[in-house]
Amino acid sequence: MTSDNCFLGCSLPNDATSWLCAWQNHLRERLTTEGLERAVGWVRPESLHLTLVFLGPVPDRECQQLQELLAGRFTGLAAPNTVLQPPRFFPKPTRPRGLWCPVIESGDRLQQLHATLLPAVDEAGLAVDAKPFRPHITLGRVRRRFQDDRELKGLQLVSSEALLLPPEQKAGLRQVHLYRTEATPQGNLYRRLATWTL
Repeated sequence: MTSDNCFLGCSLPNDATSWLCAWQNHLRERLTTEGLERAVGWVRPESLHLTLVFLGPVPDRECQQLQELLAGRFTGLAAPNTVLQPPRFFPKPTRPRGLWCPVIESGDRLQQLHATLLPAVDEAGLAVDAKPFRPHITLGRVRRRFQDDRELKGLQLVSSEALLLPPEQKAGLRQVHLYRTEATPQGNLYRRLATWTL
C-alpha cells in the first residue's frame, strides 16, 4: 500500500513556467557567485505547480475515494487568472527555508477553488493543513545546513527589471491535479494521479 505525500494543485501554462525557470537560472548563478551553489535544492521545471491543498501521506484506497468524491465538484467553477510575483525568501529573509513566488489575483476565484476542495477532503477522512491558504509557487528549498548561513540571509535578489523579465507574469490556471510525491536521487517528482479541467 502506497502512502507517500499527496496534494491537490494546479499545473502552470508554458509561458509562466518559462518565466519561473528564468528566475531559477538567475538565482542559481547568483548563489554560485557567492559560493552557495549547494544551498538550495531546486524544483525541476516539469514539477513547478501551485499547491491548493496539501494532504500528507495518503494510502491508495483513500486516494481513490478522494477522486470519486471530487467528481463533479468543479462544474460551474471559473478558472482563476492569476499573476506571479518575483521570488522572495520564505517565511522571511532572516529565516530562509525556501524561495517562492507569491501568486495574486484581482478576484477570489482561487480562494473559491481552494474552498471547494475542502469538503471532499474532509469526507475522505483526510487531514488538512490548518495554516491559512497562501498561494505561491516554490522554486527551491534551502537545505537545512544553510538556513543559518549569514551570507545567504544577506543575499540581495535582483529585480526582474534588471533581468529584462516582465515584473510580473500572468498565469491562467486551467487544470487541477491530484499529485503523489515520489522521491528520486535527482529530487522529488510529482506524479499526476487524476486531472480535472476548469
